[in-house]
Amino acid sequence: WCWAAWSTRGYGLAISNGERWRKLRRFTLTTLRDFGMGRKRMEDLDGTKAVPFDLHPFLSHTVSNVICSLVFGQRFGYEDDNFLHSLNILSAILRFGSSRWGQLYNIFPWLMERLPGRQQVVFGQVDELRGFVMKKIHEHQETMDPGNPRDFIDCFLTKLNQEKDVSSSEFHYENLVSTVLNLYLAGTETTSTTLRYALIVLIKFPNIQVHMQQEIDTVIGRQRIPQMEDRKSLPFTDAVIHEVQRFLDIVPFNIPYYATKNISFRGYNIPQGTMTGRSKSNKIVLVTYTL
Repeated sequence: WCWAAWSTRGYGLAISNGERWRKLRRFTLTTLRDFGMGRKRMEDLDGTKAVPFDLHPFLSHTVSNVICSLVFGQRFGYEDDNFLHSLNILSAILRFGSSRWGQLYNIFPWLMERLPGRQQVVFGQVDELRGFVMKKIHEHQETMDPGNPRDFIDCFLTKLNQEKDVSSSEFHYENLVSTVLNLYLAGTETTSTTLRYALIVLIKFPNIQVHMQQEIDTVIGRQRIPQMEDRKSLPFTDAVIHEVQRFLDIVPFNIPYYATKNISFRGYNIPQGTMTGRSKSNKIVLVTYTL
C-alpha cells in the first residue's frame, strides 16, 4: 500500500478515495470506453506461426501495447529497447511490492525510506517511469488538438484546461501523471500475470479446459479468434475467467480499502476510517490505524 501511495504521491486513481476517486474513476472508464476498450479493433494479435514461444514476454508485450494505444495513442515494436526497458521496470516494481522488502516498507515506510536497501533501487525505477510518463504528457501538450483527441492523455489535458480556474477540480497535472502511471504500471503486469495464471489453472484442471474448448468450438469455431460480442454466448468460459480473477491474488495485501462509516460485523466494531486489505486467503484483514 505505502510504496504504491509513495509512487503516485497520493494522487491518481488507484490509491485515492472519496470525491477524487469517484471523479477520476468515472472519467477514466468513460474515456477508455470511448477509445475502444474491449472493442474489436483491440483484439487482433500477431500470430506465432504455430511454433513454440515464451508466453511471458508475449503476453506482457501484447497487454502493454493495448494499454499504450489507449493511454499514449501509440503501439511499440516488440524489439523496441525503450519499450522493453519500461516493461522490465514494471515487472521489478510489482515483484518488489509482493516481496518481504515491499511488505516491510508497508509496515515501516518512514524507516525504510531512510535505510539503504532494495527499496532505494525501486524508488529510482519509479522515478524513471514517472519521467517516461511526464515526457509523453509533454509531447501531447505540444501536439494536441482539443477538437480531435487521440487518447486518454489528450482527453485529460482538455478537461484540465476546461477546469483550470476551478480550485476544487481534480483534473490537474499531478492527478494526470499519477493516473497514467496507475494505468500503465498496474494494468500491464497484473493483466498479463492473470492470463498466465489462468493457463496454469487450465493445465491443472484439464476437464475444465476441455469443456471451455468445446464451448468455444461450438460457438466460434476454429476459423476466427473470439470477439467481445461472443462473450454473452460463452457462459461457461466467462464463468471460468471470473473464477480465475476471484481465485488469484497477485499482490499479498492488494489495494487498501477503508470503512466509510462505523460498522458492526460479527461482534466487531469497525470505526470509520479503519483501513483494510485482503490476505492471500482472500479473507478481510483489518489494519490497526485509521486515515
